[in-house]
Parts: sequence; C-alpha cells; structure tokens
Amino acid sequence: MLRTPMRAAVLVVATIALWACASRPDPYMGSPSRGQMITHFDLALDARQHALFGELDDFRRVADDLAQLEPANDLPVEIVLQLGPMRWEAREAALARTNAEAAAGAASIAETCGDCHAANGVPLGDRFTLGGPPPPGSPARHMAGLNWASRLLWDGLVGPSDRTWFTGAEGLKELGALPEGLPTDHDQNAVATMGARLRQLGDRATLARSAPERVEVLADIWATCADCHTGPR
Repeated sequence: MLRTPMRAAVLVVATIALWACASRPDPYMGSPSRGQMITHFDLALDARQHALFGELDDFRRVADDLAQLEPANDLPVEIVLQLGPMRWEAREAALARTNAEAAAGAASIAETCGDCHAANGVPLGDRFTLGGPPPPGSPARHMAGLNWASRLLWDGLVGPSDRTWFTGAEGLKELGALPEGLPTDHDQNAVATMGARLRQLGDRATLARSAPERVEVLADIWATCADCHTGPR
C-alpha cells in the first residue's frame, strides 16, 4: 500500500488540482430538488474516489447510500424514472468484492448519470473548467496529474461531454508512466508494468466513442489504479 505520507501528499495536491480544474455543476438552481441532485453528484464522485483507491468498505457504503436515496417528491416523473437505472447500478455496485468490480460499478453509475443529463438537456460536462494538470515535479505532483486525468474521464461520462472525455484520455496517455521513487510496496518492475498499462488504457480511451466502451475502459483504468494503491496481494 502507498505509505501514509505519500498518500496524504497525493490527496492534498489532487484536491488543489481538482478545485482548479472542475467546479461542481448546479443544474437545478432554484428548484427544491436541487439539493438532492447535488447529493447524487457528490455520492457518485465519492464512489469514484473510493474505487480509485481500492477502499472497498467505503465504496460499498457509498454505493448503498446512493441506491437507497429516495427521489424528492417534487422531481418530475421523467427524472424519477431515469433515476431507476442509477439506483439499480448502485445496488449492484454495493455488492463489489474486488477492485475490478468496484471500478466497474463506479463507472456504470457515472454512465447512468450522463444518460439522465443528456435526456433532460443538462450538459454538465460542458460546464466543467478543464484547466490543466499540475506542473511536473515530485511524485506527488505526478500522481495528482493522473488524478486530474481520471477525474476528467469521469466528468466526460457524467456530463456527458466528448470534449472533456478526450482531454482526460490524452492527459492519461501523456502522464501514464508512473514516476521513479514512488513510495509503494510494489517492486519497480510491477510499477513499470502498471504505468505501461495506464498508457495503453489511455490509448484505448482516446478511441472509445460510445458510452459502453468508455465505461469498460474507465473501469480498467480505475482497477489498475486501485491495484497499485492497495499493494501486492
């Protein structure tokens, strides 16, 4: 597992980077249901983060919270119906027992969010500020850059937004190789292999055009990240 100081540094830099590159969308300003939509957004984002770090207990808890969230009384019927697939995917995700299953569940939840936004003419992905990765330097900065690319891929599904998705895919392809000196319980050969896999997945992401293709490749990306974060088995 990544040593605690390293993980803390990654999270601090990543938090700053994400604040700079993405602002939380506010699609239902003035609606009594606005708070619930933001809750959906935050829970889906938490699920993504726990899947990324292989935090299975936390992932299952958040997925279950999402599945159990009842629609607000004033939500339009068409939106209530579209929440069904999201809640079903969250219910399935709450059963995850492996990093790969959690990653697939988080990506599928993001897809259902994007389907609902597209159907209701709420293109959230085009409201994110893309920004750029943190400047190169320490391993922590490099890891924050990977987190930036991963977040944009998530944004691209949730939006949905081709522009955001492809920005994240190109970023992952460029940043994929893991830096030397990364504190981890994996040996350097394993680290190099995972870095090469991330770059290959970045290539796949640039070619993914449909939502199912994007869900599949994003699940593989997050599962690779989680395997690195949780150390050898």
